[in-house]
Amino acid sequence: MIFKRAVQRYGRTLEPETPFQRAGQVWDERIGSARVQARNWRLMAFGTLGMAGAMGSALVWQSLQSRVVPYVVEVDRLGEARAVNEADVSATPTDPQIAWHLARFIECVRGVSLDPVLMRRDWLSAYDFASQRGARFLDGYAREADPFANLGQRSTSVQITSVVRASDRSFQVKWIETAYERGNKAGSSHWTAILTILTRPPHSADILRRNPLGIYVDAIDWSRELEPAASAQAEAEAPQPAPPSPEIASPSGSEIMP
Repeated sequence: MIFKRAVQRYGRTLEPETPFQRAGQVWDERIGSARVQARNWRLMAFGTLGMAGAMGSALVWQSLQSRVVPYVVEVDRLGEARAVNEADVSATPTDPQIAWHLARFIECVRGVSLDPVLMRRDWLSAYDFASQRGARFLDGYAREADPFANLGQRSTSVQITSVVRASDRSFQVKWIETAYERGNKAGSSHWTAILTILTRPPHSADILRRNPLGIYVDAIDWSRELEPAASAQAEAEAPQPAPPSPEIASPSGSEIMP
């Protein structure tokens, strides 16, 4: 059995603890504990401040969200409600829905009524379906054409003939305008327009009531169509020159004029 002798290492001998060292150690522990507590309280304060800021931001974001819940009511021919379902806010309007709104927009802008109250209502309704760019076009058209100039004397009825999709954001609208002066028909003309639209979901009850599907006319380009049929009819109704009389030859071979 081998016994090992303890090795004495004089270089690692601890120094004797004096009363001054014990007092200094107690003081260091006291100050260190206060510093640690201050650091912990500081971290907790910053954490609470960050949580309060996050909750405030979440509250502001929640207050900016739409509180409008649209519903779709299906009715029958008599107007009785058949089904009531919550509308999908993210749903995209269908082509028939867009076509109806665009037809209504053209009727409000191009039609001229004898009643100034109805004219004002139609124009306000048209502005509800126009974006800022479309509203600027309507302002320019109103200044140039002045549809309110001949109220009570001249009226124009609009008959929509077709509304078809031309591209992803554009639709082609065709209609017939019939003008009346003092109750008598003054003429008719065919028109074609390319309307560019954009969709924005309504974010308030007022916008939901005026434009429930969020369809806005952003660009307008309309022009009058050429009417070759009318020109051909006018030419047909124009007086034609009399046909030349036939020449009659005599038996002797000389011509006898009638």
